[in-house]
Amino acid sequence: MKKDDIRLNKAKRDAIKKAWRDTTLKTPTQKDTLLQDAVDTFRELEQSVWDNVINPVVTSNFPQDDMQILKKYSRGGYGGSFAQYDNCFYFKPSFEDRQETQYCWNYNRDDMTALYYNDLMSKGVNPNLYLEYEGKDNNPHFYQQDIDLKEAVDSLKIAKYTGFKEYHRHQDAEVNESDIKNLGGHYLLVPSGSCHSRVMMINNESDYEQLRAFNKSKSIMHNAQKDIFKEKIQLINDMNAVVDQSKFLNEVRKYWVDLDDCVNFDADEIGTAVSIISDDTKQRLLDSAKLRQAQRDIVAVVKTPKQKIDA
Repeated sequence: MKKDDIRLNKAKRDAIKKAWRDTTLKTPTQKDTLLQDAVDTFRELEQSVWDNVINPVVTSNFPQDDMQILKKYSRGGYGGSFAQYDNCFYFKPSFEDRQETQYCWNYNRDDMTALYYNDLMSKGVNPNLYLEYEGKDNNPHFYQQDIDLKEAVDSLKIAKYTGFKEYHRHQDAEVNESDIKNLGGHYLLVPSGSCHSRVMMINNESDYEQLRAFNKSKSIMHNAQKDIFKEKIQLINDMNAVVDQSKFLNEVRKYWVDLDDCVNFDADEIGTAVSIISDDTKQRLLDSAKLRQAQRDIVAVVKTPKQKIDA
C-alpha cells in the first residue's frame, strides 16, 4: 500500500494530531520574537528602575545604616524581628489621587514561564500549560504536565522565583546580606512587616512614570506569551479539524505540506476533499509550513561550505 493511500483510523488520527501539535509548538514565529523583545525590555527596566527609583526612594525613607541597627537587635521567633530584607514595595503618588500600587522584584509563576519560555520549551515541557487550561476542568493529563513544568522551572534554579502564582516569598524573612548577590542584588533592608504596611509616597512624576513603565513591561511580557499561545492553539485546532474530516493521509498533506519532513512514516504506523475547511484555515496551515521550510533553508545555507554556495 502506498503511503498516500493510508486510511486513517482513530489511532492514526491521534498520532498525527500529536505530531502536529509538537511541530507547531516548536516552530518559532514572529510572536516568539515579540516575546523576546518584551523580555529584553522588562529586564532593562527591572535594573534601571531599581537603580533610579527604588534604591534612592526606599533608602531615603529607610536609611540602611539605621535598618542595620534594627536588624542587629532583632531576636528570633515570632514578632522578634525589627528589620528584614525585601524587594516588594507599595508606592502612592503625592501629586495625584491614585491608589497605592505594588511593585515586586521577585518572579512569580507567570513571570517564569514568560522569561524562560525558550528554556522550558527546550526541556520538553509546556510553558503555556496554565493558559491552555484556564477556565477548564483539570484532568490527569494536566496534573502530569503540571508536575513536569514545575520540575523544569525549579531546575532553572532562579533564586528570585517565589514558587507560586503570587509574589510573596516566605523565605524573604530569612534573607541575609550574603544572599543578596545570588538574588540579583534586588533587596533592601526595611522595617519588618508586610510590604503593604510600609506604603511610601512618590513625589517625583518622572519616578512614578518609571515605576508604571516597569509594571507595564511585565504585563506586556505576559500578553506576548498569551499571543504565542493564541496563535499556536489556533493552528492546532485548524489541523485537528482537517484530520478529523480526512479519510486518507493524502488529504492531510494538502494542508500539512511538509508532513513527511516532520513525521517519520514507516510501513503502516501511521478520500474525499476537505471541502468545509475555510480559506483562512488553509492559509494559516500553508503559511506555517512555509515558515518551517524557510528555517530549514537557513540551516542548509549555514551548513553548506562557502565554495559550494559560490558554485
